[in-house]
Amino acid sequence: MESFWNNSNLLDIFLKWKKHIIIITFFGTLIIGASTFLIQRKYQSTAVVYPINLGSLSEESYSEQMIQMLKSRDIIDKVMKKFDLPTHYNMDSNYVHFQSTMYYLYKKNVEISKNEFDAVEISVIDVDAETAKNMVNAIINFYNDKVRDLLNYKLKELIEINKTTVNDFKKEQDSLQKRIQILNTKAGLIDVKTQVKAITKGLYSSNGNAKTITKAEAQLDSIRKYAVEYNALTCELDSITGNILHLESEINKDEAEYKSRITYAHIVTPPYAQDNKYSPKRIPITLFGGLAIFVLLMIIIAFLERKRQNI
Repeated sequence: MESFWNNSNLLDIFLKWKKHIIIITFFGTLIIGASTFLIQRKYQSTAVVYPINLGSLSEESYSEQMIQMLKSRDIIDKVMKKFDLPTHYNMDSNYVHFQSTMYYLYKKNVEISKNEFDAVEISVIDVDAETAKNMVNAIINFYNDKVRDLLNYKLKELIEINKTTVNDFKKEQDSLQKRIQILNTKAGLIDVKTQVKAITKGLYSSNGNAKTITKAEAQLDSIRKYAVEYNALTCELDSITGNILHLESEINKDEAEYKSRITYAHIVTPPYAQDNKYSPKRIPITLFGGLAIFVLLMIIIAFLERKRQNI
């Protein structure tokens, strides 16, 4: 049996009912087109940014780290609060699914993704073009604050550790200086190499003077007795002093960074208030609606025709 739904039958149906189909499709399409003017206009604002000054927060790429933080719950909550989005979206806070609906609406209107150049695109759709732009800027600012807080927490921890280490080094430095001072007083040690050289030179020029020789030998005995300890102490003191200077330099650098207002997003394309609407797309909606009416009419008429033939 030949299928009722072949092209020949459909063409016969259209030719038989073409007047009705064309009129209904035409007026239906007009109604759909007119109804698009009842849909509230929406505008899109987009920024393109690159992550900078992030450091190592995880094994992910910097762009992926940035996206994760931009999508974090605390940033979403701050944006909702700043722009009073529940009121803006006409949401009743007493609604049983208020919170989940708000997050759904936010994610529907805010899109954050990575493009082919490994940059991050932040797009916001809103009924007000200025609000859309301001929301994009707010998201970027909240991101900067979040990264700054995370890195400053680590910086503060590092600063405290380094300060503690410096204090420990200074205690050790003070102890070494006291011991060296004792050796300076007790053995007369100041600069072993220079002193030995000077005493040796004095012996050669003493012309056999017993008093001079005895004094020089006593000085050399004292140096031999304490020189090893003295040299070890001075080497250790130099090392500790170097460590202190290095750590203090690191502390100063970290404190300067801690107090600074470094940004962590390089804005390649700033957001701006669009003057052309993002939606509704009236022509596609109208054409698709007209096509849907036409197809639906063909199906209904074909069904009725088949039912009539079977009676």
